[in-house]
This record gives sequence, C-alpha cells and structure tokens, in this order.
Amino acid sequence: MQLIRWTLIFLLALIAATPLLMAQQTPTPSKATYVGVKNCKMCHSDIHKVWMQKSHARAYELLVAVKQDKNEKCLPCHTTGYGEGGFRDAEKTPELKGVTCEACHGPGSEHNGEGKITKIPLATVCIKCHMKTDIH
Repeated sequence: MQLIRWTLIFLLALIAATPLLMAQQTPTPSKATYVGVKNCKMCHSDIHKVWMQKSHARAYELLVAVKQDKNEKCLPCHTTGYGEGGFRDAEKTPELKGVTCEACHGPGSEHNGEGKITKIPLATVCIKCHMKTDIH
C-alpha cells in the first residue's frame, strides 16, 4: 500500500513538473529566420513524407478553396510564421504556405543539425490555433 502511495505521489509530481522540464528544452533563438520546408526535407525526408499526407501540409490550400487566402485572421494558423517574419504572401514566400515544420519547431535558420530548434514543442504551440473559438 505504501509503495502505491509513493508511486502515485511520484507520478503526480512528474506530471506537475513536465511543463517546467519541457520549457527548459525549448530554446529561444534570437536571430533565427524561417527557411522553408525544403530545407527541413534535406535531412528529414522520412518525416517530410508523413507530413505531406497530413492536413497541416494543405492548410493554406483550404484557405484558397474558400477564398480566404488574404484574410489576416486566417493566415496565422494556416501558414508558417505569418506576422513573425515568416509567410508574407503566396508569391513572396511560397515555401511557408501551410503549417510546416517551423510552425511548431520554430525558425530553422540556426538549426543545421546542431539543435538550436524546439525539438518537442509545448502544447501552447498547438493551442495557439487549435483552441481558437472566435474564428470559425
């Protein structure tokens, strides 16, 4: 009984500490810029193939289909880095259409296989788009 109690206490402490542990793994690149999914694909082709099958890859195409691809309320969630030095428009920054690797993992210019990127994004990254109730 005592072992079960201590196991539960340990698990609860671990769950409570998870956001702090994850935050420590999240680098904050100061000068990093968005480089586009083709750069990620060079080293992560297996992950790129999986991503291409997901709705995140086609998020911008959805806006085009419903004629909202110029809507500034939609672009932050359907592109990568809109308003943060990333996506500007389909002609100037086509490599940032859709929800690419950098939308979750951060700008990749300083990555180069040496880390300097958010390896495991916090849930707050997902929540920015997936919990918006005032848009749709």
